[in-house]
Parts: sequence; structure tokens; C-alpha cells
Amino acid sequence: MNISSSSRPPISSFGGFLRVMRRHPLVCYFLLAYGFSWLGWLPYVLSQSGVGLFPFHLALWVVAPAGYGPLLSGFLMTAVTEGKTGVRHLLRRFVLWRVGWQWYPSAVLGIPVIRGLGAVILPGVLATYRSSALGSVLLLYLSLLPVTFLTSGLAEEPGWRGFALPRLQRRHGPLLGTLILALLWAGWHLPLFLTSWAPGSGLLTLIEFAIGTIALAIVITWVFNHTQGSLLIAMLIHGAADAFGPVFLFSHPLASTLLPVVVGFGAVALLLIVVTRSRLGYQRALPLPDPMPILDGGKP
Repeated sequence: MNISSSSRPPISSFGGFLRVMRRHPLVCYFLLAYGFSWLGWLPYVLSQSGVGLFPFHLALWVVAPAGYGPLLSGFLMTAVTEGKTGVRHLLRRFVLWRVGWQWYPSAVLGIPVIRGLGAVILPGVLATYRSSALGSVLLLYLSLLPVTFLTSGLAEEPGWRGFALPRLQRRHGPLLGTLILALLWAGWHLPLFLTSWAPGSGLLTLIEFAIGTIALAIVITWVFNHTQGSLLIAMLIHGAADAFGPVFLFSHPLASTLLPVVVGFGAVALLLIVVTRSRLGYQRALPLPDPMPILDGGKP
């Protein structure tokens, strides 16, 4: 009697993989986001623009599509965990613009003001203010904003805030969930610190970047929870933060570091934590028309 393994029910490895993704959506999301981007950045990191193992220079824009790893992972995991309904809902949040007019000037103007004030507070920076450069700086900022909106904003926010943040808030609460996301968001950038992209080198720069990312993430979470989870506003804030740099207004060396981000957004983040008692607007978030409520965790 011939006993063959073909008599057993076939086991679908793909189906098993999907079950793992549905059982551990956050872990799988971050693994995919890191994997897509880190693999795509690898030639840039290994080139002469990075650690120098490859005998050629490579510009970051050549591997720019790798930066869209969070976006791709967010849509993939949404499709796996929520199907077409979830994908449609995610797409609707891209054009969720009826959130209160005040959030638009707050993003476009408020973010540069926070970074600028963060620089002014630093010793000696205000004395190097170049008033004659204000007009050209504003023009440069407004011309860069659409670019950063469609690059870093679009590439990252649908994943970090579109997929991960709602689940992290529901599981861990708004503050702890944001801290977890911020650390993973900062860690996603690590390979770039081996390249000419990095604003500096050394452990201190990494610490400043992590603190600045945490502070910015807290601000975005607060806005996110007050705008019904609008990805449009989150992308606008992200784009504004990347488009404006105090170095254009101040000639002091500290203006070109990450300290204005740490000081400016750090102060605002601490204020939001105190004023909202760490809720960051979470209890005021409105339920969205989705079979799985993601903003208020189903709580009254």
C-alpha cells in the first residue's frame, strides 16, 4: 500500500502567510516598511555617497522610490486586514479636507514658526537674523512645500498615520502609541545616517533626531485626532516640516542643526501633553464610517 503525502490536504503557504499578517498586522507592517525601504536604499548606502563599498557616487533621488515603503506597506496591510472596504476608506482619508479651515494655516504657517522660534531660543542665533532674506526664504519655502508634500508626506504618512497610528492608539493609548510609532519612524531613517543625507554624524545627532521625531509625532497625533484622521493634513504638516529650515534665516551654525526641531517641537509637544493630560485629542476623535473603528477604539 503506497502512502503518499499527496493524499493529505494541501497546505497553502501563502494562505498561512496571510493569516500571520492578519494576526500580527503592526509587526508585519513595520517589517514591510523597513524591508522595502532599506533594500531600496542599499545601493545608495554602499556607494561613495555612503560607506564607500561601491566604486561610484549615487544621488539619493536615484533610490527615492524606496522612500515610499511606508505608503506601499500601508496599502498592502490594509488590503490584507480590511479588504477593499478598508482600502477605499484609506483612500477617502487622502481627500478628507473638510476638517476646519484653521488647520491649513496652522500647518503651512505654524510649522515654520515653531521651527523658527526653536532656533531663536538658542543662544546667539537671533543676532544672526537676516531680515533681507525673509522674502526669498518664504518664496523658497512655498516652492518646496508641494515637493515635500508629494515626496516625504505622501511617501510616509499613509503608512505611519494612515495604518499604524490608529491601531497603536487603540492598543496602547495616544501617548504611548505615539512614542512607539515615533521611535520606529526615527529608526526607519537609520541607513540614511550612513550617507551624505544625514544632517550630521555621531550619537548626539541620532539622539537629537530621535527626540525631534518624537516631538513632531506628538504634534501630528494631536492634529490627526482633531481632524478625523485626515491624511491630507498629516501630509501637509510633514511636508511643511521638511520644506522649511531656519538655516535660511539665520547664519548661526546652530540654525543648521536639529536643535531648532528639538527645542521648538519639544516645547509644543510638552505643552500638548500637559494641556490634554496625555490624551492628545484622542477622546474627541470622531468615529469614521469604517467597519472597524480606528480612531476612538470603539470607546464612548
